[in-house]
Amino acid sequence: MPRYKILTLDGGGAWALIEVMALIDLYGADTTGHQVLSKFDMVAANSGGSIVLGGLVENLTLQNMLDFFLSQDKRQSVFVKKSLHLPGMEKYITTEKLSGLRAAFPVRCDVPLNEVAKDISGDSGIPIHLLIAGFNYDRNRGEFFRSAPATREGWGDGATSSATLAECIHASSNAPIRYFDRPAELPTQPGSHYWDGAISGSNNPILIAVTEALVLGQPPLNLAALSLGTGGTFLPMAPPDADPDEPFYLKLHESSLTTDLEKIAGAILDDPPDVASFMAHVMSGGPPDGLLKPVDSSIVRMNPMVAPVLNDENEFVLPHGMDADSFDALVKLDMDAVQQEEVDEIVNFAKLWLKGSISNQPVRAASDLTPEIGQAKYAQAKAAWQALIATP
Repeated sequence: MPRYKILTLDGGGAWALIEVMALIDLYGADTTGHQVLSKFDMVAANSGGSIVLGGLVENLTLQNMLDFFLSQDKRQSVFVKKSLHLPGMEKYITTEKLSGLRAAFPVRCDVPLNEVAKDISGDSGIPIHLLIAGFNYDRNRGEFFRSAPATREGWGDGATSSATLAECIHASSNAPIRYFDRPAELPTQPGSHYWDGAISGSNNPILIAVTEALVLGQPPLNLAALSLGTGGTFLPMAPPDADPDEPFYLKLHESSLTTDLEKIAGAILDDPPDVASFMAHVMSGGPPDGLLKPVDSSIVRMNPMVAPVLNDENEFVLPHGMDADSFDALVKLDMDAVQQEEVDEIVNFAKLWLKGSISNQPVRAASDLTPEIGQAKYAQAKAAWQALIATP
């Protein structure tokens, strides 16, 4: 029985360009979106990852998708700044974002999600199953936009969505508090309001994707999932004798209203190394039978980490190829990287990850980010994915 192949795309605003760079390394810059989709049976996405999904459905080449993120004008068509905003509060105009998304995907933007993939065959030869995460503001619960039903006797009704492709992406990518100024409203769904799917705990959508596959009747041991991330940060606690000016130690802050609001806003976008990916690993049956390293899970996580590395003296140092200024800038850089110098930092970070200088986030890690399950470097994760899908 062929493996049921899943691609998941994390949220993360402009950092989603990392996912496109990984897809380019895996499949080539001239590969079209439909060619990528043909290698999978399901794609699940949230927020910035849903923008990548939109490019795949639109059938853009991977290079054209990367160019979208590299273009300041196109980034600013989605992140449209308010003329005035208070520090720490929302900066962008929600209503303008939908126009920017429609312009980015002119062919399929207004096609209902339950029709948009009917002509796009997945690996099994049937239409690719699309799943986009959102948060229903009015009902205060997670809501998922589907291209096809996930309904089975005894499992309830997983209905499809008649909202358009652009509307689903708009709902999924509407991060609150310090980002967009109001919930997303969908013109074809009057009276509905949405925040980013990260609020439902789905910024890394691997867990909802595996759940969806099981509801669809796929055997857990038959799953193979490639989980692409948009970067994470892992800073060790500083030892008592550490230099306080070192950029790679965690700096603690006293609790305050401002600090706590910042933490809440950041927490919904974060994915600790051993939560969603590890839970999906357990749900998919744990270690695959008959496969050796680097394959130790049916979940392959590819996500670069802003993290120091241990040298031969067991001391934390900067990754090779990164200076203190760049490291510090990446630690502080928010998801809404609009300015060109900010995006340049992300691109360089991704390049260092692809060539092995930057740590890869494993499925489950020890306290120093050493993998307990998963791969420490991108090349190892790539080899694991290729070995996994090559095995029936």
